[in-house]
Amino acid sequence: MVKPTTTRTFGTIHFEDLEPHRFEDLIRELIYDYKSWQSIEATGRGGSDDGFDIRAFEKNYKVVSSENEDNEAIEELHPMEGNLWMIQVKREKQINPSKIKTILEDVNSNNPPYGYILAASANISKKSYDTFREILRKKGVMEFFIWGKAELEDMLHQPKNDRILFTFFGISLTNKKREKTTEIRSAINIKNKLIRILENKMQILIRNLNDESYPKKNEPIDSVADLPWNDYYVLEQNPLGLIIENKEYYSYIDINKKEWDYTDNCDLVPHNNYLGDEKSQKETQTTTAVEDFYDFLPRKVKGKLMVIGLLKYSDIILIDDKGDNLYNMPHIYVSYRNGKIPFSKIFKIIKINNEKIHIKDDFKQKSIFPKSFTKHKELKILTEKRIILNDESKKLFQSYQLETLFSDDDKYEYLNPRDIVLIENNNSEETYIQITFKTHEVLKNYNNALDYKQIQIIKSQIMREPDNNEKLYIYEFKRIYKWQLDELKK
Repeated sequence: MVKPTTTRTFGTIHFEDLEPHRFEDLIRELIYDYKSWQSIEATGRGGSDDGFDIRAFEKNYKVVSSENEDNEAIEELHPMEGNLWMIQVKREKQINPSKIKTILEDVNSNNPPYGYILAASANISKKSYDTFREILRKKGVMEFFIWGKAELEDMLHQPKNDRILFTFFGISLTNKKREKTTEIRSAINIKNKLIRILENKMQILIRNLNDESYPKKNEPIDSVADLPWNDYYVLEQNPLGLIIENKEYYSYIDINKKEWDYTDNCDLVPHNNYLGDEKSQKETQTTTAVEDFYDFLPRKVKGKLMVIGLLKYSDIILIDDKGDNLYNMPHIYVSYRNGKIPFSKIFKIIKINNEKIHIKDDFKQKSIFPKSFTKHKELKILTEKRIILNDESKKLFQSYQLETLFSDDDKYEYLNPRDIVLIENNNSEETYIQITFKTHEVLKNYNNALDYKQIQIIKSQIMREPDNNEKLYIYEFKRIYKWQLDELKK
């Protein structure tokens, strides 16, 4: 069965579902207030209609002057002698010009009706309209109209005809408007309430209205996705609803090549859930393994993928602004669809270097992350070596502003990704760095948008103003403290 197409606001009206006489009844109902009628006759119902499915007479308000037997002038009113209208009804799928000619053969040129209406359930072409007008003008008909499918739908959508629409098709636009008004009023109330309660609290608990298992506190679950409730952070309030951070994943993005990838093995959005100890430990191990891969990507392609959902005000059914002792935050009740929160829209945004990149169709997903992750077990500590920084670079390191080594010679070329080496830091606690990425390339290719702070960091290490077109040895690293090193050795 072919799915019916819809208009912007209403579905197509299926005139073909009416049997022919009911379609005649529909047209007769529609013409009642079209003119001021003296009478309307359903001639087609009785058979032998002489071409008339419906015959109607306009009320006659004209006074006719005549003379009596004494030749005296008198004025008479003949209310039953109004203009005759012929209404022809055709419940057919198609009416072309040749069909128009056949239909209009019933119009008598010697005694034509004053008006003529052809009502059909088909779409009427311009050529059919032109043929219709030309024939009836020649036959002497004074007023004539075609009501095709589009015209009939327009009539039935008028508020005055809502009763007719409901009688024949079971549709009431008035009721729909009432329902829509109620829906909008409810959404406005929800929005205004959320504006008040979320002024200082941006964390909410979204709950499935149909769930009866809450709080299920002492029953371990396999994953957060199994819960019919969860806590989320509201990023902002949109005119349509709440913008909610649904998920956050480690991601890769090359803005110049418009390539990206991510892994969903661990969700970075924190939740107050009740995973069992064994499950929690497994999740921690998975996160550690993913981070062990992610940390050693080049910094300029490391991002965080935010999966953001729009929860419309109209989809929120109830709000408990007090919450409870388990989740001391507003509780938002919605009807889950297919076991999921009914976000009306999902956006994917990658955060990288204080930028937010919307992932659109022009970005191609490239396979960067593996399907499964295993933590790298080899640990190489360069006990014979140490990094000696000059005073300016040391200050930057101690203030956590230095996270990359730059050199215009190969003095650090013995360092490779995953190597751990001690930094001479003058602190009581030994601090190491682990190389996460190394390259030897033109500075502008490494970062074509160096800001003042980054230029000063490079300058502090090479002891001169850097040239954007020169090649430098570059070593990205992460800090590792003594206590972390002891953990890594286990």
